[in-house]
Amino acid sequence: MLKIFLCHSSGDKEDVRRLRTQLLSAGFQPWLDEEDILPGQDWDREIRRAIRACDLVLVCLSRASVTKTGYVQKEIRIVLDEADHQPEGAVYVIPARLEDCEVPERLQRWHRVDLFTQGGYDRLLKSLAAVAAARVGVRYDGFYAKPSSKEGFTEFLRFYPDGTVLDVTTSGSVDQVARWFNRDHPDLGTGTYDIVGDRITFAPSDSYGTIEYDGTLREEGGELHLHTLSRINGHQSDGVWRFVPVQLRRS
Repeated sequence: MLKIFLCHSSGDKEDVRRLRTQLLSAGFQPWLDEEDILPGQDWDREIRRAIRACDLVLVCLSRASVTKTGYVQKEIRIVLDEADHQPEGAVYVIPARLEDCEVPERLQRWHRVDLFTQGGYDRLLKSLAAVAAARVGVRYDGFYAKPSSKEGFTEFLRFYPDGTVLDVTTSGSVDQVARWFNRDHPDLGTGTYDIVGDRITFAPSDSYGTIEYDGTLREEGGELHLHTLSRINGHQSDGVWRFVPVQLRRS
């Protein structure tokens, strides 16, 4: 589950509480000082520990917070120090404007999200889903497979960066499977996938019917644990399956 530190000014507490509730409902784990620091704990120490432990930081900005001196500015300095230790290209800091306001110069290198505009929160969810996918190991241009209940058959999934997933159950050779998943093929089920928190959903469809997947992502090895509901030729069945990453090599 993606851990998100909510950096904010005390004057924006109500807006940030609502944001926390939204993120919890979407399957994320937001960290908010008033909820996660226990009575008697060292405030400064817990803030620093939380920033280091979180996967991502949302810096919530308003007209008041960008001009206010105090602890929020100290939090931002801690966040910037931690950002310097992140891998190149990793999404770690997201400036999130709660209203129309200036973005501090030291945060301007990261593309902001405007939560007060229509579609702003949806854009944030897409970014968080992408970060969550990277954390739990769903590999773009990667194969996953599970043994099929049919002897000699294997069910394959392949995920692409554009949000497409391909699905097929086959007894084909490694060479056949590798070629199928690198071109359009009428026997492959095609759909789109969505990742929110630690859950993944998609529904590939082909001429035989639709298989709906909904399940959790497991960090160890990037395994997928999915509940499936298949609707094929008017028949419906379901089950829980475990997919594991595989490497296909042409012969």
